[in-house]
Amino acid sequence: MQIQQKLGQKRLFYATRDIERAEAGLLLGISNFWIITNNSPRAKILANEHKNIIIADDKKTLDTWQILQTPRARRSIKPGEYILVFKNTKQIETTCARNDWHLLNPKAELSSKIEEKISQIERLGPLTKYLPTFQIEICEKLKWKKKKFILQFNRAHTGSGTFLISSKKELDGVRKKFPKREARITKYIKGPFFTNNNIVWGDRILTGNINYQITGLKPFTDNPFATIGNDWELPHKILNKKKIAEYDKIALAAGKRLKKFGWKGLYGIDAVMDAKTKKIYLIEINARQPASATYESQLQNSVIARSEATKQSHTTFEAHLASLIGIPANKESLTKISTGAQIIQRVTTNTTVVSEPRIMKPDNLRYVYYNNTALNSDLLRIQTNVGVMAEHNKFNSEGGKIIDFIVCAKHGNPWNAPRAGTILIRDNKILLIKRYKFGKKYFAIPGGTLDNDKNMLALAKREILEETGLKFEPVSAEPIHVVSNGRDEYYFIGKNVRGESKLGGPEIEHTHPDNSYELKWIKLSDLKKNKFITQANEKNNL
Repeated sequence: MQIQQKLGQKRLFYATRDIERAEAGLLLGISNFWIITNNSPRAKILANEHKNIIIADDKKTLDTWQILQTPRARRSIKPGEYILVFKNTKQIETTCARNDWHLLNPKAELSSKIEEKISQIERLGPLTKYLPTFQIEICEKLKWKKKKFILQFNRAHTGSGTFLISSKKELDGVRKKFPKREARITKYIKGPFFTNNNIVWGDRILTGNINYQITGLKPFTDNPFATIGNDWELPHKILNKKKIAEYDKIALAAGKRLKKFGWKGLYGIDAVMDAKTKKIYLIEINARQPASATYESQLQNSVIARSEATKQSHTTFEAHLASLIGIPANKESLTKISTGAQIIQRVTTNTTVVSEPRIMKPDNLRYVYYNNTALNSDLLRIQTNVGVMAEHNKFNSEGGKIIDFIVCAKHGNPWNAPRAGTILIRDNKILLIKRYKFGKKYFAIPGGTLDNDKNMLALAKREILEETGLKFEPVSAEPIHVVSNGRDEYYFIGKNVRGESKLGGPEIEHTHPDNSYELKWIKLSDLKKNKFITQANEKNNL
């Protein structure tokens, strides 16, 4: 594609708070593409690999408009050069105009009118037929009709202005707090959410790869409406071709509508499929570069590198950029992908920090670390080249690895540190820990991870005493060795079990409703009735 030729002698600067928003541009391999961003660990790594990355002088994290106002930006970017941002704002427009920089993004006012929950109704026009039943009303006039509904204020961010109203009490609380505020009331649709990245490119609309929108799942967020990730594999398992075509029809109609108002470049749509009727409803249009576009482009780039792709097949970011700088579209298309996923761990009440220097990760995971502290802000962005969802709202074994990774990172432990445990049997019963871990129920053998202590038997005895209050003698000094997903696990068999079993140690400290521990003596004859797994691998069932 002639991006370099089209830019000529001018450089294009992607200004961004978080550098991974712009990383897909580095795949283009053009000398005119530059990034100006915050001083972050990820930015420092990439700056050592790419000379065209400029890091702001400030040590604190700046928003995009603040980055563009720094002396470093004013010294580096020449009048007439191009600026690209993740999402445009009035402040960014003002700064670019003052410095005679050519801002490529569509107008901020247009983006806001399309995205805001109430003003977008007018912009949607005939597309409102794809929406669930809705109304616009002042909060104090709302009445409880004994049915759940979604209440949204005009402006919101990552689900913060969206509420599921399930009772008169909840509605009364909103009415009391915001009596004069206008709200959009929408019928509650229960079912999986889907999204995709699309391009308005000249006279053409390119609809992109549908992905499952991972929403509201713990431990990644406390907010039930917060988007925490994308899975490009699951839609091809739970949607037939007819349903995917139905979704694409809505995405195409949204693009044609945006084009009418002068939009160009990336936009996304969010949709939900009713679990009962299987009908797909449009939820909203995202008039910006969706957060999933960068990683989707990286997945697409891998596909292109492995295949004999045509010159008309492009990554999402490449097509976005080509559209914004005015390269004509011919028979262009977006490269198809059918797997891969990313999940964002947000700052929650139970996860406020992770110990980044000690993080060890499964081989197929990539992560981006953020030094954020505000509730609901990004803490980790975790990416993998395979799917992580088994079904709607349920993680598969790969998703389970990510949960283990997060829990270990939170407590500063390596993800796959070796583990030592003990099988305790008394009166024809085995002692297990009954676990409820973010939606999954199972039993595990008591034990703990090896760190600096290399004496496995000493660790096993210490962990058993701490976790259960019991003492034992080993049947053998040599443990049973199990390798599970690359993790070494060592299990002793205990005899002469003494004491009264009582849960203790970190298991009590770390117990909360979404991640609980409970000691249970299970009859040996009942073992096959229960889901019994090793700590590291949920596929090892008895």
